[in-house]
Amino acid sequence: MDVRAIASTNRNLAEKIRLGEFREDLFYRLNVLSMELPPLRERREDIPLLVSHFLEKHGRGLNRPGKRVSQELMARFSSHPWEGNVRELESAVMRGILFAPDEEIRPENVDLGDEELRSPCLVENNVHGLDYRDAKEEVLNRFHQSYFSRLLEETGGNVTRAAKRCGLERQGLQQILRRYGIRADRFRSGS
Repeated sequence: MDVRAIASTNRNLAEKIRLGEFREDLFYRLNVLSMELPPLRERREDIPLLVSHFLEKHGRGLNRPGKRVSQELMARFSSHPWEGNVRELESAVMRGILFAPDEEIRPENVDLGDEELRSPCLVENNVHGLDYRDAKEEVLNRFHQSYFSRLLEETGGNVTRAAKRCGLERQGLQQILRRYGIRADRFRSGS
């Protein structure tokens, strides 16, 4: 068997070897060709190209093609510190694809950790005293309540239009609404 391994790290392996936290023999087996790639915050000119790539890749994969990033959000992407590097950018684009109600992804659709961009249902959540399952359920409940209430408000309580707009089948959306106790008729004019 002929195997090639490609490995990457954001750690200083020479320091890890010195501290006895990484095997020296493994390092020399892996270190045939070294390449240093600067962090995303040091190559901001790559951000628009990466965003475009992630929109195409994940838009198709999430069955939401044709999404685009607003100029305001692209400016925020370009000035964000990207501590999580390219993976953090990719996750941000995926959140935008999922949470933007129409084709344009705006700053309010993506949580970059900036206080003014945080979605109340995702961040304003005092769940730290709960165990993981309860905290997760609470955050999901708040997200569903906020997201689908806004969607139904925008579509006048029309479940078919709301489902089409968020990329779900009508029956799937109805199941979610029942599960979270959201009544579409509350959003119809005259109700």
